[in-house]
Amino acid sequence: MSSVSINIGDVFLIDTPPNGQHFYVAIAKTSGNKYLFVNLTDKKNNSERVCVLAPDPSLPSFIKKESVIAYYFAREMDANDLAICITSGSPIPKDCLSADIVSQIQQGGLISKKLKNKYKTALKNFLGID
Repeated sequence: MSSVSINIGDVFLIDTPPNGQHFYVAIAKTSGNKYLFVNLTDKKNNSERVCVLAPDPSLPSFIKKESVIAYYFAREMDANDLAICITSGSPIPKDCLSADIVSQIQQGGLISKKLKNKYKTALKNFLGID
């Protein structure tokens, strides 16, 4: 697989050694052909809670319990980078989030204390915020 198509809101299951597999959501185009992806994971006691997603019919069925966006694990990738990381056999994309949910995730990124400043700047630029 050489590359994949990326749209804002797409969710991909990617291999994240040494910790197995995690869901990543495309939330912004950053520069050229790169996108900002944030990690969607189960909520834990020490999780940052600026963006919590609870199971709901409007969300993908793989969200079976309260989940959070772990902004600390954000990464920037292009389609080729992503293609290398996608878990073998996983649908591409795994699912797609609605514009409302993506907006909630983006707004969380702006206030997160865990999202790196370079990614906050890229997100602000994408959203047209000074």
